[in-house]
Amino acid sequence: MSDQPAYTSYGPSDMDRFLLLFRHAFASTAAGTRHYVETVGPENFRVMRRNGSAVAGLGLLDMKQYFGGRAVRCRGISAVMVEPGERGRGTGGRMMAAMLEETRAAGFPVSTLYPATRPLYAKAGYGTAGDRITYRLPFGVLRGLRSDLGPELMAPVVRSTLEDMQAERARRTNGLLARCELLWQRALDSAAKPLDTWLIPGAGGPEGYLTLGPKSSDRTLHVEDWAALTPRAGRAILAFLAGWHSQAQAVTWAGGPEDVLIHLMPEVGAAIASWEQWMLRITDVAGALTARGWPMGVRAGLTLDVNDPLLAGNGGRYRLEVEDGAATVERLSGHGSSPASGAGSGQSAAGISLGVDALATLYTGHLTPRTMADLGLLEARPAALDTAATLFAGPKPWLSDMF
Repeated sequence: MSDQPAYTSYGPSDMDRFLLLFRHAFASTAAGTRHYVETVGPENFRVMRRNGSAVAGLGLLDMKQYFGGRAVRCRGISAVMVEPGERGRGTGGRMMAAMLEETRAAGFPVSTLYPATRPLYAKAGYGTAGDRITYRLPFGVLRGLRSDLGPELMAPVVRSTLEDMQAERARRTNGLLARCELLWQRALDSAAKPLDTWLIPGAGGPEGYLTLGPKSSDRTLHVEDWAALTPRAGRAILAFLAGWHSQAQAVTWAGGPEDVLIHLMPEVGAAIASWEQWMLRITDVAGALTARGWPMGVRAGLTLDVNDPLLAGNGGRYRLEVEDGAATVERLSGHGSSPASGAGSGQSAAGISLGVDALATLYTGHLTPRTMADLGLLEARPAALDTAATLFAGPKPWLSDMF
């Protein structure tokens, strides 16, 4: 319809409208909004424009996200905002659809976001893909811990050193990011939020680090950023934190379901302060499957019937062949066959039928294929479930960064 808002790039004249949209969506101040737009880059914002005015908008964060030990090009979506008067009119959905078309055309096979509300993003084909857990630990659990490694204050902070450790940690798990500029700025010292970073030394170089922010008014100490590449580094972090017991009541940090620090603790007592789930969208099925890593020493094939009603050319039947950590993907003719009938004409392996949103959940390893089948998220024969369980096995996906 001609009266529908148009998806366009951000322009300097949109700032006044952005001040309003950010205030209504995030209770942001004018200074905070301007700083955020400048940090992300005005060129990385998109708006829905009606009669010349921005009535909705979002930010694009171009990053990489690790799956199976390999970094996959990922477009993070942030600051999704819709004017209150536009809500319920389909404006947000049309903005997401246009963004996904742009993302696919730009060569990003996956897109990741944190949902403020799930229905909007589920309708756009995003599936629940991983966790972000904030752990809270009273200092009484740590009191008395000692380590033979003495953390060293890093001054000045050398970002490349931290990037190397973050990349190594990301290769060992699923979901962590190769951060964009915005996320690194948040992780580093700034005048607005002074932070201190300590390195955990090792014979071959640093084995880990932690970055601490100021204590909050309730005497909680926050670990803003961290990495532990060895058990020794993890124990050194816990022992270092124990030294704060007289100055704070508890410490928090962001981690995952298989958190290293939790499993190195000598005593029970940690609690989950918050638990969030992020979502992922496959914008290029073949590109996403070939870009990620796969289990070494495994040779197996699987046929996927993917339903994607939103992105033309993305749904269809795909043949996935995995051998020694790498995959080849072929798009087959035909679509929508019953899993009970096998993988399709001429194929010996069983197939799986699922929506593009469920494919995201399978892709990251957030849920096992059997659990997904029990939930009705996919259809498959038992043989296909067994093959998928082998191919998509790996650490539980998680994120430490918020965006």
